[in-house]
Amino acid sequence: MSTQALTVLFADLADSTRLYQMRGDASAHRAVSQSLHCMRDAIESHGGKLLRTVGDASLASFESTDAAYEAATRMQSDHVRTGLQLKVGFHYGEVIPDAGDVYGNAVNLAARVADYAEANEICITEQALSRLSLKHRVNVHYLDNVEFKGIEQPMPVYRVHWRSDSASTVLVASVPDAPRFTFELILALDTQLVHVDVDNPKVTLGRSADNDIVMESDSASRSHATIELIRGRFMLNDMSTNGTYLVRDGSLLEFLKRESVSLEQHGIIGLGFDPQTESNSVIKYRLESKAD
Repeated sequence: MSTQALTVLFADLADSTRLYQMRGDASAHRAVSQSLHCMRDAIESHGGKLLRTVGDASLASFESTDAAYEAATRMQSDHVRTGLQLKVGFHYGEVIPDAGDVYGNAVNLAARVADYAEANEICITEQALSRLSLKHRVNVHYLDNVEFKGIEQPMPVYRVHWRSDSASTVLVASVPDAPRFTFELILALDTQLVHVDVDNPKVTLGRSADNDIVMESDSASRSHATIELIRGRFMLNDMSTNGTYLVRDGSLLEFLKRESVSLEQHGIIGLGFDPQTESNSVIKYRLESKAD
């Protein structure tokens, strides 16, 4: 049976179950349909082939890895504008074409990398990275070696910084050299600055005086939230009574209650209040790169 080397992309709408709970069946169904339409448009406008859709996910193939990259970033931009969140992953490898579809381990890997991605994130394999042109590779950084079911050895996974207003510029000159850069998250409250990095991987936020960032507000719990560097991601974890409000990268307001999300690029955090409505108690954050 003949094989073909292609870039396989998998895109999945994040947390669609919660979407149905929050919006109701009719509104959520329209949102899922809109999401699938955005995926198809991005795939086909960049020369890809939509192979199939399953529920709220799409599988596509591309002859060009650059085209897959461009389709993935287009998908994410379109979804942010609609308030929807997408997880995307792609991998380059041999597939078996059959009746307009493709099969093989490359398809499974693309799906697993997409599943590993967080909402609003694009993750790719080392094989995909090696096929990218330099103009796109500069927006990619090493995330972690990840153990996937059915794969004997952990695989390097990379994250694409796809937003045009990225606060960091990342250079991956060649795959064997990665990672050449590490990252730190800088938190600011008034004149106070706190860094989260490999040397200080966890900070606490709350009303109690023993927190790393102390919020003197009735809306904040004594131990309200943490921000922790875990497997290459900066995770905001809410542990509060009133919840945590977050605006990531200028997108829509999010509310967290005993939940965790990853922080990228820049944004604002309110401990128990909408940070868009107040200024004195807002925690600002930004992601920056630094050479090893």
